[in-house]
Amino acid sequence: MKFYPYKKACALLVTGALTTGAAVPALAAEAKTQAPQNAEESKTKAMTLKEIQELVVKNNRLKTTLTLNQEKVIAGLSAIDDGLKDLKDSQDKAAHARRDASASASAGKDAITDTLGKLNDAGIKNPSDQLWAGLTSGLLSGAVKTASGMETLVDNVADRQRDTLEDQQTELKNTKMDLNKTKEDWENESLAVTQLLVTKTVQVEKGVSLLTQKQSLLERVCRIEEKKQELGFSTGTDLSEKKLAVSEGAKELQSAKDGLTLLKRQLNDLMGREIDEELIITPPELTRTIETAPAYSEALLKTATDKNYKLKTLRRDKQQAEADSKKNDRYDGQLKASRVDMQLADVSTEEEKVNIANDLKKKLDAINTAAAEYQNKKDANSKAKIEWEQQQKSAKLGLVSAVELQALELQYEQTEMELSAAAYAYDLAWEEYTMLMNGTTLDIYDVYKSKLS
Repeated sequence: MKFYPYKKACALLVTGALTTGAAVPALAAEAKTQAPQNAEESKTKAMTLKEIQELVVKNNRLKTTLTLNQEKVIAGLSAIDDGLKDLKDSQDKAAHARRDASASASAGKDAITDTLGKLNDAGIKNPSDQLWAGLTSGLLSGAVKTASGMETLVDNVADRQRDTLEDQQTELKNTKMDLNKTKEDWENESLAVTQLLVTKTVQVEKGVSLLTQKQSLLERVCRIEEKKQELGFSTGTDLSEKKLAVSEGAKELQSAKDGLTLLKRQLNDLMGREIDEELIITPPELTRTIETAPAYSEALLKTATDKNYKLKTLRRDKQQAEADSKKNDRYDGQLKASRVDMQLADVSTEEEKVNIANDLKKKLDAINTAAAEYQNKKDANSKAKIEWEQQQKSAKLGLVSAVELQALELQYEQTEMELSAAAYAYDLAWEEYTMLMNGTTLDIYDVYKSKLS
């Protein structure tokens, strides 16, 4: 038998001594954290899976970090909008100055022409007047040229800066979309992560209870062996073996308790509570009806790929690279690099499609494997229950000793624990499949799962 999710075996010995083990979970919070003021206090009340999930979604620091990063991106987009507005204002001012200069030059030339005409009509032809008029007209034309040149210069500078700002704007908009998706994924993943940790905690807690009973049984067997040796019915070797079993059992029990502490600390940390705050969990009910997974098909794969966000980002990258490859102001090397980026996006897209297909097949196989294991454990538990009831009747007739009966009770309780472990594994297999089909990434969830395997 195994303590899910751990790999150590346990067996019921004919002497009535039960040996089991549980590995210590590798993932746990190391430092003590302060709970937010709005975190719910529940030091004595047992918490359900749903209540724990709600606190994780509400108070987890990763969500806070993602929200702050979103605000930073929004501030950056606002700054770019202001910069683009300033560029437009500069161009508008330069254009306005050029129009004013043109209007002034036109009005000045008309005034000079009119004045010279009047002087000519009066019979006055002063060369200096003609020279002054030409000079004034030249100055006015020069002012127009200067204003026009300034407008061109401002436009050129503004266009270059606008290209830079618009590129930055595109990157920030993409980052904003990525952060929104990451935040959405984490909220979905956090539910699965919490379910994973809660079910593991419930299993280890049950394991600690069984190990405690086992230790009591080992100590009882050891005392019997001591009495047998005193009466000459046992050797010193037999007693030494029993004492060694007691010692090893104590170590296993302490190891399981340490593992339970680490799991509860992890949950408290995710909920934003003090990591050593008392946590009592109501075990989730085993309500799911056993059913096989849907058959793998192209339609099923299309649903998974259509909702895959990584594929969307790859398509976005290709579109951006394609747009860059068509810009006239780029060097030849830059244009070639953009075309290579398009090819890389195509290769990555095909690779990701293969990964999705393989992952989908694994998820479907995992459901069916978990379903078969769940059914096996249900059958084993039903059989063990009948046997346990029969042994209880035998004990009342004096056919089974108290020590043997205690060992048999532990054996039955082990099948109960195995049944719940199989049921939780089956639920999680469906949860993983559902997240994949909904386009939720499983990166963080997979890290937790690997640490607890």
